[in-house]
Amino acid sequence: DYTNAKDEVPQLGNLVFRFDKPLVNDSLLNEWDSTPFVSFEPAIEGRFRWEHPDELVFSPSRPLAPATTFKAKLSKELLQYSKYNGIDKGDKISFSTPDLKLENSNVTWIPGDERSATAYPQVDLYFNYPIDPAILKEKMKLEANGQPIAYTLQTISEANRVSFILPGFKMEDKDLAGSVKLEKGIVPKGGVNGTEKEIETALTIPSPYTLSINDMTSQHDGSGGTVYVKTSQQITGDNLASFVKFDPAVKFTTAATDDGFSIQSSDFNAEKTYVLTISKGLRGRIGGTLREQYDNNIAFGELEPAITFVNSKGLYLSSGGNQQIEVRIVNTPKVKVVISKIYESNLMAAQKYGYYPADDRGNDEYYYDSYSQNAGLEMGDVVYEKEIETSSLPKYGNSRLFKFDPEDRLADFKGIYHIKIRSLTDYWINDSRFISKSDLGLIAREGTDKLVVFANSIKTAQAVNGVNVIAYGSNNQVLGNATTNADGVAEIAYLRKEFSGFKPAMIIAKTADDFNYLPFNTTRVNTSRFEVGGKQRSSTGLDAFIYAERDIYRPGEKVNFSVILRDKTWKSPGELPVKMKFLMPNGKELKTFRKNLNAQGSLEADVDIAVSAITGSYSLEVYTSNDVLLGSKSFSIEEFVPDRIKVTTKLDKPFLVPGQSTTLAINAVNFFGPPAANKNVEFEVQVRQKPFNAKNYERFDFSINNSAISFEKFVGEGKTDANGNNEQTYSVPESFRNTGLLSANFYSTVFDETGRPVSKTTSADIFTQNVFFGIATDGYWYQPLNQPVKLGLIAVNKDGLVMNSTAQVKVIKHEYTTQLTKSGDYFRYESQKVDKILAEQSVAVSGEKASFSYVPRSPGDYEVRVSIPGASSYVSQSFYSYGSWGSELSSFEVNTEGNIDIELDKSTYLAGESVKALFKTPFSGRMLVTLEM
Repeated sequence: DYTNAKDEVPQLGNLVFRFDKPLVNDSLLNEWDSTPFVSFEPAIEGRFRWEHPDELVFSPSRPLAPATTFKAKLSKELLQYSKYNGIDKGDKISFSTPDLKLENSNVTWIPGDERSATAYPQVDLYFNYPIDPAILKEKMKLEANGQPIAYTLQTISEANRVSFILPGFKMEDKDLAGSVKLEKGIVPKGGVNGTEKEIETALTIPSPYTLSINDMTSQHDGSGGTVYVKTSQQITGDNLASFVKFDPAVKFTTAATDDGFSIQSSDFNAEKTYVLTISKGLRGRIGGTLREQYDNNIAFGELEPAITFVNSKGLYLSSGGNQQIEVRIVNTPKVKVVISKIYESNLMAAQKYGYYPADDRGNDEYYYDSYSQNAGLEMGDVVYEKEIETSSLPKYGNSRLFKFDPEDRLADFKGIYHIKIRSLTDYWINDSRFISKSDLGLIAREGTDKLVVFANSIKTAQAVNGVNVIAYGSNNQVLGNATTNADGVAEIAYLRKEFSGFKPAMIIAKTADDFNYLPFNTTRVNTSRFEVGGKQRSSTGLDAFIYAERDIYRPGEKVNFSVILRDKTWKSPGELPVKMKFLMPNGKELKTFRKNLNAQGSLEADVDIAVSAITGSYSLEVYTSNDVLLGSKSFSIEEFVPDRIKVTTKLDKPFLVPGQSTTLAINAVNFFGPPAANKNVEFEVQVRQKPFNAKNYERFDFSINNSAISFEKFVGEGKTDANGNNEQTYSVPESFRNTGLLSANFYSTVFDETGRPVSKTTSADIFTQNVFFGIATDGYWYQPLNQPVKLGLIAVNKDGLVMNSTAQVKVIKHEYTTQLTKSGDYFRYESQKVDKILAEQSVAVSGEKASFSYVPRSPGDYEVRVSIPGASSYVSQSFYSYGSWGSELSSFEVNTEGNIDIELDKSTYLAGESVKALFKTPFSGRMLVTLEM
């Protein structure tokens, strides 16, 4: 008589079939049933429910396939409880999910990179389904002012949002009108039906110097709300919250996004309407400013029904605790709770394949569920089911608390529990998880031929004695068992098999009244970030523990310490003689002495520090009588007195160049007294590489590579004269030329009458070249094949001012070859990197808009090097070129003494296929051809 399974239906929604006569009794109402009353093509997973005697409801268990047409056929199963033998108008039922739609678009200016002053428009297209960007690119046209626009895709995988940039746009203070046209026939991911009409939408490419609000959306998940604001350029996160205000006021946090920013708050009420105000003056990353205050209303609307466990990964529930589980239930007034017990022998299969409870009418199969139809194995049974009013559950913040305390009618059979909470009306609204209700806490450590298991009470943390522990392999076979001792430790020995199924995969622990399990695949601890090598023991098997009053002393004090020795079983070694060395900072021995341990394996000793002792880090080393080191401890001996002299230094030049000498003037004076005359002076120069940047050209990279120079320290000595002065001279080596910008640090140290040093540091830049070249790109590492790759070039002097110069430019391709190498008595193949020069030329670099273009003809890893003619160091930029992987041509050149053209029969081969080659260039004689696969 009626059905909503016609025309266009939502992906998630119940399908209703109403008849003009009642077909079932009231006793069968409101019960989920997997009987196939209606068959669908393509198949749909879900269950049926008789809402009324004449109304059948089908609820899918998952969203329907997008852009797909379905056919429904009524089954004779509908009449099994009635007196009728046929149904009219039930043969031609068809419906479809919505076709692909372009729901929204947005244009945002984004900077080329973090330091770049240049920005590009990014266009975002938002669809109702995920779509393959490659398919979209073939059917999309982009125009501005009636002219086609070149674009580069940013999204590389299926997504609802597809982004692409417009690299050819200039930053001008004006808005441009554009449009996006999508040809018909576009099919979304997982869909069947293509779009029937051309899709066209208008775009406005805003001025980069004005920040505007493009769009605003809001959503609420029951526990909090989020407002997404799309802007015409990316927003800096600095003081963003100070520009945002809500009426009525709520506490919120803000975060910058790729296309604007988001506002999140747990205080948002889904039933209220808010006024959002964004103050003028908000700035974007490329300098655009919001010139007018923005006001808009925010409404969240009716929340979508949902049921989720707050802690989706939690598994263990202590039997000695309050046994409450937090569940977030949104717009679902009544739920059904189904608790099953999964038997011990089925735990491995349940972990691997999942578990689906046999609830309601006792039918354990989902409608059209491929797994349950083929499983043929009852993994567990339902032990508890109950319909609950959501309002009766106690609230916990924005969630509800469910007390997990079912009466287990299968207490004699060991296992764990599975809980499923679902809506009574919509079958797809549900959530489930495994629960292990136990007081046994387990820790397992896997060795080469045994497992060590620790069992402790979760409630008291005390070791549990007498726990039967069983180890299972991934093939569900028992590998071994053991029982915990008084310390709660059990060792399970097992034999290693060459079959992978015998690898330990699960531990089961049980007592007379408790049961728990430990699946390795979800509980394994990743030790890659920890030091797990363990302590390296000495050959004596003893450890020395050294304790002192403190770690720092003054000269003239006494260092008191104690030493305790223990063996690997933590037993005292008894009265043994040990030798101790107290070492000074220069490595010399201050004191060496022997002493015997007492019966407890310890001793006490002290060392006197002279008043004139040098300061620094001392160490105490403990040895056996035959000079085996057992342990050491460091002590600091320091003077706590202020400096007695003041040191000042000054260079005679503001900067240096290779081959030039400079003089450092050093002056030392006594505090509140005469010049520090006749004092020892030490002088050291350290040179290091320093990045060069031009202030007004941040988008250019000036980093120097292949700077093959060694920076050796330069040292000098001297004494101050009667006026406390000293001069040191340093010459910049000529070998530093054309190695970029260097920094020289001059360390000057003057010693007072007690020998205490006072140091001063002075720095100077070394400009090793007169011109610095910079490279700029569009900010993208991937570049299309057979298309020009344009690199911006610039030449500046040491002050960052543009100058005219000539650069040597090389295009390098990084390839890999396989070579046969000998390692000991064996031969093996190694992949070695080979750099091939594809192009080399001199390029005149003048002004700010100089560039170099290159067209990559084959896929691979490329590098462009720009250098001063004759210099070994260079500035480089790498990119990877991709596309149709060399187009459809299958010919290539072999460079021997001449060019030999060879054509392959195919461009792609499978393993095991033969490769056929046609030599197109005639030649005579013999030739060796190597084909690298």
